[in-house]
This record gives sequence, C-alpha cells and structure tokens, in this order.
Amino acid sequence: MASKIKFPDGREVDIHEVISFMYGLGIGEVEVLHILLSRGQKYSADELAEVLKVSKASVNKALNTLLSKGLIEREKIITDGKKGRPVYMYRANKELVSKKLSEDVHKLILNTRDTLKKTLVEKKRVILETA
Repeated sequence: MASKIKFPDGREVDIHEVISFMYGLGIGEVEVLHILLSRGQKYSADELAEVLKVSKASVNKALNTLLSKGLIEREKIITDGKKGRPVYMYRANKELVSKKLSEDVHKLILNTRDTLKKTLVEKKRVILETA
C-alpha cells in the first residue's frame, strides 16, 4: 500500500506523485527509485531492467536522472582484469533520501512563504495605488 500525504483540505496524494512533482521525475524514474528504496539492496542496470521488464536504455536514463537529482548512489565494481565498460551498482540510502526530501520540502516551504509575501505586498500596493 502506497503512503499518502494529507493536505489541510482533506485531499490525499500518493507520496510517489509528490516526489515526481518535486523533482520533475517521470513514471520510469519513480519506479526505479521505488525499487531501490523498497528493496534496500544494490542493483545493476541489467538487474533493474529485468525486475521492471523494461529496456536497459530506459533504466539507464532513469538512473542518470536520479543520480543528477542526488536521490541515488552509484558504485563502480572492479572486475578481475576484464576489459570493456565498467559495471555500476546503484542503491538508494533511505536515510539520505529522507534527509534530502525533508531539506528540499523545507526549502520549498520557505520559497513559497517568501513568494506569497512578495506577491501579497505587490497586490496590496497595486490596490492602494488604484484607490
């Protein structure tokens, strides 16, 4: 069962939708993040593609987006003398993601408050000037 966030007016929104909106994530990125958070283990792009039944290219795109947003971590695996592309393992640390979400929500609240104050002051000034 997905967690819901309840708004003051009683509406509830799935936590995945909130995270998607906050970070501009598509459904693919949210699904990858969900797997990494809920299962709590490291995955390669190949393994994630298999779990999600999608192409490796789709998974790599999602992983790169999540990395750029600071929501997951990547570890390079050293292979014994094998040549070719390196293998990376990906994970989402629940504590770090939780801390990042909390900090970003706090920034959002402060930004919203400041924008509202500025907007209300400007509207009040316009109303007084036209009176």
